[in-house]
Amino acid sequence: MNNVIPKPDLKFFLSWLLCFVAMYGVSYLWHGMVLNDFLKISYPKDVFLIVAGVVYFIIALVITVLTYALKKIKDSFKYGIAVGAASGIFIYAVAFLLGISFNAVIDVKMIAFDLGWQTVEQAFGGLVCGWTYRIMYTREKRIIS
Repeated sequence: MNNVIPKPDLKFFLSWLLCFVAMYGVSYLWHGMVLNDFLKISYPKDVFLIVAGVVYFIIALVITVLTYALKKIKDSFKYGIAVGAASGIFIYAVAFLLGISFNAVIDVKMIAFDLGWQTVEQAFGGLVCGWTYRIMYTREKRIIS
């Protein structure tokens, strides 16, 4: 490990932004287009999307910080996936305990499906984060050399 605390450089901010865009975009496609979950919310859609955006922005920050803190350059995408998946499990557990869900019925199959989806969604964000870091790091090394 190089540094435990990530440097706020272009790699960091671009990784964070692309992680956010990837997770928010995939979530919107899944919940908004595939499942039509947005029809089930009882408050304005724009309020939901703004709050969800803020939450995903924070989740992306946590994934980016942890990916950078645990990174090895050649395996940064693996660390990103692992951190993202762990974040997805944690986030789902918190949402489940607080009763935040699009489904009113609690079913073991639905819990497993939702947990799996949340894990994949955050792992994808972590993959994008680690992949962006690796590309930017390689690019910087070529420019410096």
